[in-house]
Amino acid sequence: MDKSHTAFVGSIPKYYDEYLGPLIFEDYAIDLVKRLALPTSGKVLETAAGTGIVTYHLRNTLPPEVEIIATDLNEAMLEHAKLKLKDHNNLRFQAANATQLPFPENSFDAVICQFSLMFFPDKQAAFTEVMRVLKPRGECVFNIWDSFEHNHLVRAVDESLKRLFPNDPLPFYEVPYGYFQIDEVKQLLTKAGFEEMKITVLPKQSYSKTARHVALAYIQGTPACLQITKRGGLVEDIVEIVANDIAEEFGALDIKAKMQAVVFEVSHP
Repeated sequence: MDKSHTAFVGSIPKYYDEYLGPLIFEDYAIDLVKRLALPTSGKVLETAAGTGIVTYHLRNTLPPEVEIIATDLNEAMLEHAKLKLKDHNNLRFQAANATQLPFPENSFDAVICQFSLMFFPDKQAAFTEVMRVLKPRGECVFNIWDSFEHNHLVRAVDESLKRLFPNDPLPFYEVPYGYFQIDEVKQLLTKAGFEEMKITVLPKQSYSKTARHVALAYIQGTPACLQITKRGGLVEDIVEIVANDIAEEFGALDIKAKMQAVVFEVSHP
């Protein structure tokens, strides 16, 4: 995988949190947290926490007796989350690789991860680590994006950029939206030792006030902006072109479009 796929650096975390979060992540974060069934106390691990979108809902939903450890490999994203979630007592941030977790066996009652499996270079190792750190009967909930076919805004953005860079297409969007084969994920989970699985295909509607906000979200809120610069493009100009393309298909204001994810709920035997 191109290293730029995971380079959420510079101003990317800010745009990611301000534009991409409300557009596609917020509703699924709320859904994912609601699926956790914890006692009044316990310990929850969040892997690949990013800018803390799921973390925010964990903190505000779970009892204060539940300890939350939010981890991410990308320090720029984690620093943004720390600044956003200053006021906390039961929440700790820690840099960590999801495929090599720095925690002992049987440490957590639950593990939660939103839209990150697709970026892990060794997905089997990630599930093996989750199984290792979970307590017996502990649960893991995570989600992945479905294909471009079911995620209409990013499909439109990807098509615009392929037209703009026909000889050297941007590869970024193929990563988060190119790993959606349910059977393949089930095989990895089974190999890691998980047995019972609940799998939900979950369509939702994304909303944006303007087409430009959509373009800012998917371009300046992702490493796609780095890939554009690498190809000699001016990010500001590309944002305007993509915004115009979005406006032509979905309208310029009050944009609504289908998005779809696959949610997995599994537990330690």
